[in-house]
Amino acid sequence: MDKAGQILSLITPFVEQGKILPRSKAQINESIEDFVLLFDNDKLLACAGLKDCKEGSMGEIYSLAVSMDKQNQGLSTQLLEKIMLKAKAANFSKIFSLTKYGTEWFVKNGFTQMKIADLPANRQALFNHDRNSSIFFKNVN
Repeated sequence: MDKAGQILSLITPFVEQGKILPRSKAQINESIEDFVLLFDNDKLLACAGLKDCKEGSMGEIYSLAVSMDKQNQGLSTQLLEKIMLKAKAANFSKIFSLTKYGTEWFVKNGFTQMKIADLPANRQALFNHDRNSSIFFKNVN
């Protein structure tokens, strides 16, 4: 299975639970360079996208998922380390994520809860008020 197919398979259970927004395989393929991936041999264990907001030197984390059978084994911490390296390489000053779940994980990992007004203007315009996600920021050092 190709990378996009593996990402889609990994995030699907979380999409079905309403924890991750749905994406098609084509959408994942279009943004495949955004993704940081953790593998065990050829099996995808965890993924997250990090896209450039093209404003305020900020990046947005999306589709962060750890395989259901690999939860609570430190993979999210490893994934965050890779996200931070990618953010530094892209010269982002901050990264952020919108989430309805796992808020304690973001706080535990040094993120600060912020308001919609703190998002880049282009991202504020896309904010889904019905979903009412929490917004977490982290400085990239």
